[in-house]
Amino acid sequence: MLTITDNIISLNRGDDVSFTVSIADEFGEPYALEPGDTLVFSVRAEPSESSPQLIRVESVTDTVFLTHADTAALPVGKYSAAVRLNRACGQTLIVFPPLKRHGRLTPWNNFILDPEVTV
Repeated sequence: MLTITDNIISLNRGDDVSFTVSIADEFGEPYALEPGDTLVFSVRAEPSESSPQLIRVESVTDTVFLTHADTAALPVGKYSAAVRLNRACGQTLIVFPPLKRHGRLTPWNNFILDPEVTV
């Protein structure tokens, strides 16, 4: 099960899930991905580029798809996730999570992996 509340993504380990990323341009208008644009969803233990990347999923649409294999081997816990827009023109932007006024990502532990439910 996937929930996204207050910019925190929660899901059960091993679930196949997808979510759509809404992007706005600098004027607050909706931005549609253009040919050659990609979204990169990544998860790290800490919100730092020096922390190893635990999940990396690329998408050429505004929807990110996670398969059971993406999370099955990770321990249950809190992680830091981000979505980066790589534009065809070469520009890169973090589009999730939003930035606080001082330039830090918020919230830092915004990806919660819950235990899988078995029947």
